Amino acid sequence: MDWLRKLLESAKIVDGKLDVDVLMKEVNTEFPKNAVPKETFNDINTQLKTANKTIDDLKKSNKDNETLQQTIKDHEATIEQQKNDYIKLQRENAVKIALKDAGCIDADYFMFKFKDKLEFGEDNNPKNLESIIKTERDNKSTMFTNTVAGNTPPDGASDPKPKEVTDLKSALVQRYDNN
Repeated sequence: MDWLRKLLESAKIVDGKLDVDVLMKEVNTEFPKNAVPKETFNDINTQLKTANKTIDDLKKSNKDNETLQQTIKDHEATIEQQKNDYIKLQRENAVKIALKDAGCIDADYFMFKFKDKLEFGEDNNPKNLESIIKTERDNKSTMFTNTVAGNTPPDGASDPKPKEVTDLKSALVQRYDNN
């Protein structure tokens, strides 16, 4: 739910009130990228239960038919493989999204390098990814974008913005006054 946290932290408060319309628009945009609609989840869950019940019924009614039993075993193996592939994909996507947010330049290389060190929770989200990222950043790893650090500008402003130029004269004055 980090995506929701980011939206709430960036929400604008005008005159002491939260701009609900803008926030809802952002939530509606980001929700499909980060969650599965309840109807879709329920439909897939129902299909899985039906498929499992059908397999169990076929096993019971066709114990003597070896070809059918082998077909059932093959289908069960396929289902298990698809579940494992889905979990692997979920985990890879969770890591890639977190790496993108952390400013990782090459997520595939990072995943290759640390695949044995990553630990995942029951929800298939990485548990120790933040500590690995922190360690790599502390080691001055080239896998992450660097923030530029420097001296405060002479006028003391932390984010100096150039004056808006409206004509040639002011552009020349701004150009040569700054040097």
